[in-house]
Amino acid sequence: MIPTVAWMMLLIALSPSGHYVRYEGQTLFLVGDSGTQCVLQNPNIDYREWIDDCREFGIRAIHLWSFLAPRQKQDGSVIERRYGYVYPGITPWARRKEGPPANDGLPQWDLTRFDERYWSRLKDLCRYAKSHDIIVGITVFFGWPKWNTPKRPDWSYHPFNIINGGFLRDEKTITTACQTIYSPEVEVLNEQWSDRWPPSKKTQWVWERFAQRLIDELNHLGNVFFVFMDEHSYPEGNCGDHFLKFFKRRGAIWADWDKRRADVDFVCSPTFSGRDKNADAVKNFHKTPIRPYIHLEGGPYKGEGVRTALWTFAIGGGHYFYHDDSGQETVTTGIMCYDPNVKGCEREKHAERLRWLGYASRFFNEEIKDLEGMEPHNELVGSGNAYCLANPGKEYAVYSISGSSFTLDLSHINGRTFVGRFYDPRTGRYLEEFTCSGGKSVSFEKPDARDWALLLQPRR
Repeated sequence: MIPTVAWMMLLIALSPSGHYVRYEGQTLFLVGDSGTQCVLQNPNIDYREWIDDCREFGIRAIHLWSFLAPRQKQDGSVIERRYGYVYPGITPWARRKEGPPANDGLPQWDLTRFDERYWSRLKDLCRYAKSHDIIVGITVFFGWPKWNTPKRPDWSYHPFNIINGGFLRDEKTITTACQTIYSPEVEVLNEQWSDRWPPSKKTQWVWERFAQRLIDELNHLGNVFFVFMDEHSYPEGNCGDHFLKFFKRRGAIWADWDKRRADVDFVCSPTFSGRDKNADAVKNFHKTPIRPYIHLEGGPYKGEGVRTALWTFAIGGGHYFYHDDSGQETVTTGIMCYDPNVKGCEREKHAERLRWLGYASRFFNEEIKDLEGMEPHNELVGSGNAYCLANPGKEYAVYSISGSSFTLDLSHINGRTFVGRFYDPRTGRYLEEFTCSGGKSVSFEKPDARDWALLLQPRR
């Protein structure tokens, strides 16, 4: 029996145009920070401090991976460099009380029982985010069974691996076993577990019970959406459509890649690098059926390029999350800074990134008067160093990457006067207002050759 969701008052929805997100009656542009697997993997990370910082800076969304088993040995012979010590890891499932050890030296997992420490942490995190008016995105599967090599022994620590108490073979290459289920379209979670089941049915049963628990614990909060799969950087097996329907029929907000655009609520971008991400955002803004387009991962992860990537994607109408756990100034810089035991974190660099995210979030969500009417209009800017999001005749937002000036075509609005303000994406501050008139193309001189945003609105 699938539980009814008629009683739920889900707060996340698509905006009327389909490009943006409605939350508690407000149209929002999601600019967020991603704590990836770290926040739920390591109980020493203070997620409340993280959420407090996000809200202080103006960030309205965060993102998490639901789990990744710790890749460490209890005797300290193997540690994860991002933490630098043997941390108290958790996963959704409980450990056995006795029997042979798993690869990490702790007791093997019992995949028929949940670890309530994990669920208490996740529930409190989502409730606390809601109290700060923050939306939470959660990537649900598959715990990163991607690699099993001497340099990347991820699968050897996975709870589903038979050496760790699971029921899938200890593969020596990339496996699809974690992503292969017994009966797509037919649910099995309400059946009584049997050790005689084939591995694919056990896989399906465990994943379905996990998914159902996520929905039961979090969906009623109204500030949570769910994302399918870790990055789509390895095969999804045969369960993508199965779990799309599983979550959707239970009233959850579901995000997945462009191949499922017609059936999902949000579309996730591929993982791609590069400072200038505008072309991808604009292309997907105009695809049909219309969906909010979300970037969850892809470099650069340090330096000025982070800000450029954020703004070029956002000014193209795409929602942007910063992947906050790798590729930064030190191996420990990032979301790991919220674990007081982590050494060598560039805390100020991490805070700088959060400020940049917050400044962009406030620009789009607090300064733009009618976000719903804004669309990419790069044809209005006269050079390759600037991009435009606009509701022509009413409101214009321009981001200029470099150069001393750019041109904006206002020839279609004769007789109107606009108020302009340059916005510094490094500090979140505006320069003095100025006025300009429509009826022609207008050249705007920037304060300097660095990146700047311009907001142009009608004079009242």
